[in-house]
Amino acid sequence: MGSTIKFIEGFVVSCALPERVGNARVMFDRRSALLVRVHTDDGATGWGESWAYPEAVAQLIHTRLGPSLIGADVTLPLPALAPLFGFAAQDRRGLHHMAISALDMAIWDAFGRTAGKPIHALLGGAHHTALPAYASGPLLREGNDPYAGLAEAIAGYRDLGFRAYKLRVGLDRDRDLAALRTARDVAGADAMIAADMNEAATEKEALALVEAAADVRLAWLEEPVPHDNTPAYVRLAQRLPVPLSGGESLYGLAAFRDVLAQGGLEIIQPDLALCGGFAEARKIAALAEAFGVPTVPHVWGTGINYLASLQFTATLPAQRLGRHKLPMHEVDVGHNPLRECMVGIELDAAGKIAVPGGPGLGVDIQKSQFEEFIVDQWTID
Repeated sequence: MGSTIKFIEGFVVSCALPERVGNARVMFDRRSALLVRVHTDDGATGWGESWAYPEAVAQLIHTRLGPSLIGADVTLPLPALAPLFGFAAQDRRGLHHMAISALDMAIWDAFGRTAGKPIHALLGGAHHTALPAYASGPLLREGNDPYAGLAEAIAGYRDLGFRAYKLRVGLDRDRDLAALRTARDVAGADAMIAADMNEAATEKEALALVEAAADVRLAWLEEPVPHDNTPAYVRLAQRLPVPLSGGESLYGLAAFRDVLAQGGLEIIQPDLALCGGFAEARKIAALAEAFGVPTVPHVWGTGINYLASLQFTATLPAQRLGRHKLPMHEVDVGHNPLRECMVGIELDAAGKIAVPGGPGLGVDIQKSQFEEFIVDQWTID
């Protein structure tokens, strides 16, 4: 017997940050996201999230996608979700995939709670009970010294148990290079260090930085140029001496097909809260595997996407990136009350994070945990 959706709640959440931070392309002083919760006729609930453009995605779900899911069976997530992609016919790489991501995530969470199993079990089983984690940060600071406090931050992440790090770069070669060398000095010779340019550089700038940073031994270079400049990614993949990664700004299977078929990425980084959710991410990872490209999901937003990413990444097969083991779990180590109110960060002695084994997302999330951050809410029934 199934478990059908009775009503759906939506919550736009937002919180102020103590200072403006960001990356080489954009600075911000708030964290925001859209959270959705599905309720079934037998009392099960499930949480989902999309963190980009939360107000616009909320409107799309509230008025268009959400009503079509009332009465859908959460124990049959693929048939329930398939019709939603028809709505995306005129928007195959944008808001519709973000909206579908939130709904997909919530349905799989509710399915897991109905079945009494974690999502990774519903997806076919976990290859890993714990995942190597990397500290994604710190974010750049506004002002004349964007890397202020970098050495202290890396030391703090190291003391938390991290053995891998990803820095925001893309300002200019000299400052970026100094930051990467500082990180290497503090983290140690055996640590993994990657660099994220957040689409802010040119091809020449990306090549110049990586060549100058040969002594840092970068694990990968992430999104050096705008994500839709596939020809540039193809050229860089052929010329860079380190793997080229990206994909957080690609939405849906077809977008990944286009760049993979042309050899534009050597590591893909779909975000569960943007790419279409669990169902679409499974297809994306399988496609990448056929091209011999590993999947290392991008993780941002609240504790819900954090947990969803742990569940999904646990299902990916073990691989190696030089001396480093894949897959890995990205941990946004910037100040983030929207995650901190839901989940903490606990690493074991090997720098790994345990994959929760409880039903659904593996951890119970209550509205009371984030209620102070709600700026808008609605119900579909």
